[in-house]
Amino acid sequence: MRCPACGGQGPLQLGAGTEVEVGTVAVALERRPLLACPAGHDHSPAAVVAGGVHAVAEQLPRGRARLLRATVCTHCGERLELPVRRTRRTVTVVEEGVPVHTLHLDVPMTRCGACGLDQVPERSQDDVDAAVRAAYAPGPPPAA
Repeated sequence: MRCPACGGQGPLQLGAGTEVEVGTVAVALERRPLLACPAGHDHSPAAVVAGGVHAVAEQLPRGRARLLRATVCTHCGERLELPVRRTRRTVTVVEEGVPVHTLHLDVPMTRCGACGLDQVPERSQDDVDAAVRAAYAPGPPPAA
């Protein structure tokens, strides 16, 4: 794989973990897959980031927005009216060509009163995606 900063080539490896907060969501990434750049750049390839976002979207149900700012259950379509509570969820990312790694999310979720499915309310969904992307963001540049 090529480094997006300098064009150098290197293999993927697991680096140190990261923790980030974006809005209503906190994410801890145990070990961040990154490109072993010969110049020392600290980048997770775009395919790795996309795999993390996809895994979270697949494993963390999301309520759907309806008219008049109501959020409904993604499973049964009932209105989500129970209070939102903080929940910790673990998502394992398994993508071809990428080391298996784990994300821990501290996220607001609400339970559907009809079917019991826990899901992210509509107002926090952008925070989930942004927090996952931020967990894979490059670290500070190497010291000169």
